[in-house]
Amino acid sequence: MKITLTLSTDERIALRRYASDIGEDLETAAHTGLRDWLTLIGELEEVYDLGEDTETQGSA
Repeated sequence: MKITLTLSTDERIALRRYASDIGEDLETAAHTGLRDWLTLIGELEEVYDLGEDTETQGSA
């Protein structure tokens, strides 16, 4: 889905600062910020990345 946002000057500045902090472009920063916020408020389940070194319990 693609959306268009109208941001205030303060919001644009904050988004640019966030993009710079995470080393990403504005679109990726907006996506990351929205995803993180939705996860924080419980609307989106956190996806866990299980790597080779991840400890597990039990057996399969």
